[in-house]
Amino acid sequence: MGRLPVIDIRAKTRLNDPAEQTIQRTHQTVGTLLCLLLFFTTATVFVQQAWPLQAFQIGIYAVVAGYLLVEVFGAREPIAKGWEPWLVYLIPLWGVLQIVTHTTVSTFETRQELLRWGALAGVFFLSQSVCSTKKARRLFLTIVLGFGTVMAILCLLQLFTSQGHVLWIIPSGYDDVYATFQNRNNFAQYIEVVLPIALWRALREGWEAWWYPLLGGVLYASVIGSASRAGTVLCTAEIVTMLIIGFVKLHNPKTGKRSHTTTAILLFIPALAVVFTLAVGWQRVWQRFEEPDPFQSRREFLIAAVHMAEHQPLTGFGLGTFTEVYQRFAVKDFPFYANHAHNDWAEFAADGGIPFLLLVFVPFAAAVPAAFRHPWAIGLVAVMAHACVDYPFPRPAVSGWMFALLGALYMARMADQRSEAAAGAKTGAT
Repeated sequence: MGRLPVIDIRAKTRLNDPAEQTIQRTHQTVGTLLCLLLFFTTATVFVQQAWPLQAFQIGIYAVVAGYLLVEVFGAREPIAKGWEPWLVYLIPLWGVLQIVTHTTVSTFETRQELLRWGALAGVFFLSQSVCSTKKARRLFLTIVLGFGTVMAILCLLQLFTSQGHVLWIIPSGYDDVYATFQNRNNFAQYIEVVLPIALWRALREGWEAWWYPLLGGVLYASVIGSASRAGTVLCTAEIVTMLIIGFVKLHNPKTGKRSHTTTAILLFIPALAVVFTLAVGWQRVWQRFEEPDPFQSRREFLIAAVHMAEHQPLTGFGLGTFTEVYQRFAVKDFPFYANHAHNDWAEFAADGGIPFLLLVFVPFAAAVPAAFRHPWAIGLVAVMAHACVDYPFPRPAVSGWMFALLGALYMARMADQRSEAAAGAKTGAT
């Protein structure tokens, strides 16, 4: 009797292929550097000087350049298909166009903005490369959730003990700090991106991963503790939305019915949110809800930004020039500095005109259906809504994570399209 042939199980997965090993090492290196740079810009968000932002941007450009150089000598990796994600790369080019055509009132400010948008486009590109497989996306999301949980715990520990000192050591110049954030709304926006990852994993994996509901409770409590009104509303909406999605989508594949475990988790998540909220205290955020005019100053900033957009609807006044042009369109004087319009979408239209607004809005809006198909990404929808009353995009400590998850979401959408195409081809063949 002849011997049975011995088949190397690694042959199918190409683990012995030197080219495949090189690609894997490249992705691991790029992923590590991308995460470290996002950690860095989040950890230094309280620094007023320009060097942390500049270091982040230089780091992203260097990683992108190195990755593209490796691709020249290796196999080119796929990135998201479709025209919507390609609009992200046109965002910084709008600033270049404004400088070349002399349609900006401040070349210096516009140059700074196009460099920042270029770095965010680089984050988007790198995250697609890093998250090209389902396993890689899960690992990346685990890292995002882990770091977000550390920031939430740090926020809760510092709330009543740091007296405005970051890590209890570094004076921030503010009465309160929220982890490393000086702005409660920026902190809440960051948590809005992270929270759905914990919630969706809690629903998907049940009691075998009991820590995910706990992480979700900690993340939610940190937003309550920060007393961000919009953050509280949107994070609560994320929990409710996730429960609805879980109620509709999660069924036993054999019976088609919800299991007792899924039902228990659906009840456990809001119960934990309530418990952690009571532990942190809801009085501060409730007091802010009782303020007579929550849109004070924001309303006037928005009106001015709309008037600016109406005056220059096609070109805008130049990226980053809102603060310089605002006084010409101000409807009321305030005893403080108007750093932003407190509505990113209106500010985009004022600075870059309607075309620039669409360049930013369309890639995010086009990803919304995919976000509900992959609910770990619904935080992007929440931050898009939060951008109507505040400014998450100018802070790479928030927008960097947004563009990273957007890249991962587009890769997940591409994987869905491939699966559907393969299933259609199989059906057609039979």
